[in-house]
Amino acid sequence: MAKIRKRTWKTKAGEVRTSWQLNYVDKNGGLQQKQFRTKSEADDERIRVEGQIANGVHVADKKSITVADAAKAFLADFEELVDTGKRGRITLKGYDAHVRLHLLTFDIAHIKMSRLGGPDCVSFARDLELHRSDDLAKRVFTTFRMVIDHALGQGWIGSNPARSVSVRTAPDWEADKEQLEIPPFDDLKKILKAAKAYDQTGRAEAFVSVLLFQALRISELRALGKQHVVLKGPSPELIIRRKADRWNKLERVKTKRSIRNVPLGPQTALALRKWMLACPASEEDILFANGIGKVESYANYYNRLWVPILMAAGIIKEGETPPFGMHSLRHAGISLWIKNGATPKQIQTWAGHASIQTTWDIYGHLWREFQNEQAAAKAAEQALLS
Repeated sequence: MAKIRKRTWKTKAGEVRTSWQLNYVDKNGGLQQKQFRTKSEADDERIRVEGQIANGVHVADKKSITVADAAKAFLADFEELVDTGKRGRITLKGYDAHVRLHLLTFDIAHIKMSRLGGPDCVSFARDLELHRSDDLAKRVFTTFRMVIDHALGQGWIGSNPARSVSVRTAPDWEADKEQLEIPPFDDLKKILKAAKAYDQTGRAEAFVSVLLFQALRISELRALGKQHVVLKGPSPELIIRRKADRWNKLERVKTKRSIRNVPLGPQTALALRKWMLACPASEEDILFANGIGKVESYANYYNRLWVPILMAAGIIKEGETPPFGMHSLRHAGISLWIKNGATPKQIQTWAGHASIQTTWDIYGHLWREFQNEQAAAKAAEQALLS
């Protein structure tokens, strides 16, 4: 039970001073004292402290650190996970940017964890809504929740007041106005033809075919090894288990949904078989490795293979910027799956999307574009009425 007592004393100059002192014992049995100018201020604090102690969530101010300190501790803890291979360094870089550029720059960074409450979190969410894009605001606030969860585990705060707070965003029909850009099919045909004639080893053809027909992420292709290519048996496929980060380090794919097997078409299987006979050895088992058998950088793929192939295909001239990048082949490949009858669940599985909602948000309009709705409605009636 917290108690308040009045204190009166004289200064050296003989002036009489009065204050109100709050005394209580925290959950660890330690005596805590706070001094206030008025009794009403002391009463407000007494009510807050007693409520937190009753709910087992009180942390004394003397033991508290700021939100900024908690964020830095969270990053240090996450870096240990990266060093042990349990998390990816690219993820750490993202969290670091969220903290450094979008958390420490707001007033909430200076609040003590013991004083952090729901209104503070709401205020931070509203600041993000006003000063950051919808997508960035949501991601930064998610990182903020993780910082508080880490602090909760360390005993720096008694609960996570941000769990019931969210960033408000524009409706999907306002926020997602951009249509998915897919290279023209005629350009895709030219690229495939140019890649096939580009070199005798089959490297370019295999590279383009896997990006296009298996719709791999470029980070997954950079980490692909011979062991991941299954050509024997009735169902040739690619086994996706790892990716390469921007520092050319191999790591596990980011999510469980990214772990998948993608079926291979006969022409891609032929292209891979040809390249696998010619590709140099690699200690890390990299199928599209650099000259010393290590992971090739994205920049080298782009400048030394992708741009020359587009030039050979007549899509660009020397010095021109490509109208689309390598990642566009993934979108094109998925659109081909949809056009040829693949279901949303199949697309989610083969593409390695985290959820079917992700699949539908990005590619949902293609099902309507490619299917004949009137023919489907007519066929549904004829199934029972004919």
